[in-house]
Amino acid sequence: MSEKRKKRPPPGVLVGAIGDEADRTVTEEDLKSSVTEHAAERARAIRDKYGPDIDYPTLLEMLKDRECVRYPISIQFDSSRIDPGMFGFSEGVFEEPEQPEYEDADFADYVKVAAEYKIVVHEAFKDRLDVLPALVLYHLVAVNYADLATAADAEVFGSMVLGMDQDDYYALLCEAVDSLD
Repeated sequence: MSEKRKKRPPPGVLVGAIGDEADRTVTEEDLKSSVTEHAAERARAIRDKYGPDIDYPTLLEMLKDRECVRYPISIQFDSSRIDPGMFGFSEGVFEEPEQPEYEDADFADYVKVAAEYKIVVHEAFKDRLDVLPALVLYHLVAVNYADLATAADAEVFGSMVLGMDQDDYYALLCEAVDSLD
């Protein structure tokens, strides 16, 4: 490594912080709070942009909007890939990473990044356009925030986009799963 190239700061240390913040380590709780706040902010922006009635055609339009969703998304209906007690999941479609052009590239420079995502939904919901947006919205948090997202973040995001109370949104998801039995 050349002397001009600076070492990366250790994980969790704020870069560019000034004063007392320079020595502060970001905690897991800081990350969780940040994801939740950002997911809520994005949900409000989506609702402002697309209105209070997020039906299936509106959802499909929203999925093409990079201000709402970081990656291209397709929805697939395939019950055979879904575990019992679940209504769906998201998965990344990966491409081989490009090799960095410089000689002293670190291993981190070769990280695979999803080029697009699939949201796989149980086939029973293919014609349930009344509930399908709620199911897909739940998984958008995993697409936008990857492993940093929690189930609670997904509930906050989905409920806020749909203008629902979070407990009512959760009940809707539970009813959807229960209908599969």
